[in-house]
Amino acid sequence: MAAVLSMLMQVVIWIAVICGIAAFLLIGAGLIGSLNGGVIRIPGMEAYVEGVKPGQFVAGLASLVVFAPGIIYVCVQLRRILSTLAAGDPFVPQNGPRLTRIAIAIALVELGRYLTVILLNSFVDLGTDQPLRLSINLAAWAAVVALFILAQVFREGSRLREEEKMTI
Repeated sequence: MAAVLSMLMQVVIWIAVICGIAAFLLIGAGLIGSLNGGVIRIPGMEAYVEGVKPGQFVAGLASLVVFAPGIIYVCVQLRRILSTLAAGDPFVPQNGPRLTRIAIAIALVELGRYLTVILLNSFVDLGTDQPLRLSINLAAWAAVVALFILAQVFREGSRLREEEKMTI
C-alpha cells in the first residue's frame, strides 16, 4: 500500500508542477494582455482579455507563487516518508526532520498568504471596491501543530529503535 501511495504522490508532484507552470503562463499572458489594452498577439494567434483588471492577474500570480512551491515541497517530503514506509522501516532518523520540514513549509505558506493579502491590499489596484479578506485557516495551523507532534513521535520511535538494537 505504501508503495502505491508513494507512486501516487509522485504523480501528484508532476501534476502540481505541470499545472503550476501552465497556470503561471496563462496568468502571465493574461497580465500582459490586460496591460496591452486587452489584446495578446502571438504569431498565429490573437487573444482578448476583457473585464479583468491587471491587479487581478497580479493577485493570481502572487497566490500561485505562494502556494505552488509549498505544495510541491510538501509532496516531495511526503513521498520520501512513504518510500521509507514502503521499505518496511518508517522509524528512520530522517523522517522526524521531514515531518518538521513539512510543518514549517505549511506555516510558511500560511504566513506568505497573510503577507500577500496585506501587500496586495496595500499596493495593488484589484479593480474592486472591497479589499481581499485576511482569514486565519485554523485547519492549516492545527496541521502544523499535529505535524510537530508527529515529528517528535518519529524522533522518539527512532531513538527507541536504536536503543533496542544495542540491547542483547
